Amino acid sequence: MSLREWLIAIGTLVIIGIVIDGVRRMRRARKESMAISSGMGADELKDSPLDDDFNPELPNGGARTVSRSTLEDRGYLKRDMSAPVSADQEDDVTPESGWSARDDDEDDGILSPPRVVKPEIEEPESLDPEETSTPEPEADKPKTRPTRPEKAKAEPEPRAEEPPVVTTEVEEDTARRTPGKPRKNQPLAGANRPEAREVLVINVLARSGEQFQGSKLKSLFEACGLEHGDMDIYHRHESEDTTTPVQFSVANAVEPGTFRPQDMAGLSTPGISFFMSLPGPTNALQAFEFMLETAQCVVRNLGGELKDERRSVMTPQTIEHCRQRIREFERKQRSQRA
Repeated sequence: MSLREWLIAIGTLVIIGIVIDGVRRMRRARKESMAISSGMGADELKDSPLDDDFNPELPNGGARTVSRSTLEDRGYLKRDMSAPVSADQEDDVTPESGWSARDDDEDDGILSPPRVVKPEIEEPESLDPEETSTPEPEADKPKTRPTRPEKAKAEPEPRAEEPPVVTTEVEEDTARRTPGKPRKNQPLAGANRPEAREVLVINVLARSGEQFQGSKLKSLFEACGLEHGDMDIYHRHESEDTTTPVQFSVANAVEPGTFRPQDMAGLSTPGISFFMSLPGPTNALQAFEFMLETAQCVVRNLGGELKDERRSVMTPQTIEHCRQRIREFERKQRSQRA
C-alpha cells in the first residue's frame, strides 16, 4: 500500500472513532439526567397529594377556590356546632373575617366582599318651639347704616433717610490735622520736593461737553488737605507742616497747568492731573492710595472719569500695575543702599 492509502485509512478510522465517542457521550448524559429526575421525585408525581390545578411554576401554586369547610378548618370562620345556619344568617358579616359566608353550592365557597352597613340615624329629641322657630329673613331685619370711621388726622410723611456720609482715609487724615495753626519759618508747600526719578500720574477728565468749576475744585482740594504752593499748583504733605515730605500734587490739565487762587472763582477746566514723584513720600504705597482716593472723590462729587498717564481708562489692572511700580522702585532703592 502506498502512503496515500495509509493516510486515507487512518483518517477514516479517526472519524469513526469520533462518531462512536459522541454517541457514547450522548447516551451517558441521557442516563444521568434520567437518574437525577428520578432522584428528585419526578416518577412519584402521580402519587403527589397536590391538587390537579396546582401549577409549580407559580409562586403560590396557582389560584384555587377555598370552600367554607376549609376556612373553618383553618380557623378563618367560626364553626357553629349548636344550631344550623339559617338563610338570614348566611348574609351576615362574620366578626372574625368581615366577609360574608355563603353556601358551597351557590358559589363554591368563594368569599364575597364585605357589605357596607349604614349606621342608623337617631331621631332628634323634640325641641322647644322657641328654639325651632324659623329665623327672620334678612329682608325683614332693620338695616343699620354702618358708621364711618373718623378720618385720621393727616400724619406728616416720614422723611427719607439721608444716605450715610462716606469718609475716605484722606478726609479722616485731614480731619486729624489742626488747620489755622500759625506757621513760622516754613517753606512754601511743595518746595522741598526732591528730584523725581519716577512719576505716577492719574488724570481726571470731565465728561464730553462739561467743565470742572474752579471754585468747586478749590473746596475739594482744601477738604482733602491739599495746599496751594510751589509752581502755582496744589500739594499734599504728610502733615500740616510743609517741611514734611510731599505725598502728591495736582495740576491743571490745560497749559500752563497752574491754579491761581485769585482766578479760581472764574476758572473752568476740562480736566486735572494728579502726580506723585519718587523718591518722595515716606510711605509711597499709602501716598498712592491717598492720591487715588482724592481723584475718586473728585469723580464722585463733580463727575468725570479716571484716566491713566496716557489718558486711557483707569482699570483695576492699571491701578495694580502702579502699585507694582512702587514696590519695584522701593526694592531697587534698598538694593542700592545695601
